[in-house]
Amino acid sequence: MKKCIPFIVFSVLATCSWAASGINYNGTTLALNNDFTRTECGTQQKSVMKEVSGMACSRTTPGYLWEHGDENTGDKKKIVAIRPDGNLAMTVTFSGDPGRDDWEDIATGIYNNTNYLFIGACGDNDLIYNDQYYIYYFEEPAITSGTVNMTVNYIKFGYPDHAAHNTETLMYDNIEQMFYIADKVDGVCHLYQLPFRTDYGTGVQRLTEVCALGNGSKFNKCTGGDISPDGKWMAIKNKKYILLWERQGTESLATTATRLPVQIAAYQEEEQGESLAWENDSVFYTTSDSKNNTPIYQYARPSTHTHDDPTGIERVEETNRAQKILLNGHIYIIREKEVYTLL
Repeated sequence: MKKCIPFIVFSVLATCSWAASGINYNGTTLALNNDFTRTECGTQQKSVMKEVSGMACSRTTPGYLWEHGDENTGDKKKIVAIRPDGNLAMTVTFSGDPGRDDWEDIATGIYNNTNYLFIGACGDNDLIYNDQYYIYYFEEPAITSGTVNMTVNYIKFGYPDHAAHNTETLMYDNIEQMFYIADKVDGVCHLYQLPFRTDYGTGVQRLTEVCALGNGSKFNKCTGGDISPDGKWMAIKNKKYILLWERQGTESLATTATRLPVQIAAYQEEEQGESLAWENDSVFYTTSDSKNNTPIYQYARPSTHTHDDPTGIERVEETNRAQKILLNGHIYIIREKEVYTLL
């Protein structure tokens, strides 16, 4: 019996070592982030919104989630505000819609001291919408009850290769006032960026490619993502994994994205998992694109949030050529594509 003990102990340790490693990403085994705890906090009711493909946390009325579904076609286009337990609070319908179906993601953000909602009409499973992709935007309404109608503005965009792309991930960075978009392919996905402006007009705005996201062997077919409201964390998911990038200091998020992420250990595969929404720098939510009732999950870690303001941004100013942001006690000036800090 004593001769068998070393062998048994060795086997257990080997199993633990294997379980503690992440996926292969660009030839490197990712570290696991074990900070988050996963809790089923509610139920996504199909009577409220089915096939949810986009989710974002409200900034105007903290404690609520905005979401939309794949059923958004024709005159059925809407978004809803829910509690994390899944109960419906309010419905929003739209005027001024340019008519593009296949909404795939939703985000919230701040621009010129105003809370905005952004909707990505960017899905293209059949690759037929070359240069016909849209980001709808409008001021985020306060969440009350009933149904309200909002008039949307939109940005029309295309990709740098002038080709069709299928996309399910639209994110917004409050620090740079920048959209980040990840395409969905069965291979190497890529991250793109586009500055948010309200004066683009009706022409096609061309995205700028940032970088590849992994090598396509494990982390491909990106289905959703979000950037924390303080700009510190970017999370991108597919159905099997959530990867997390941490911004270092005042670097651009484009620089952040080129470094190795970590893999969130608590995430469990959601069969049709397409939604991810940061509430603050310590809590985010996910749910699944299902035609039936499906769980809503909260992922939480010990809080590092230091401000009562849910965004962490105390003041935003805009001049003719620059954005000035006071964030967590530091002043950031964003001029064109460069970020400066006033120490």
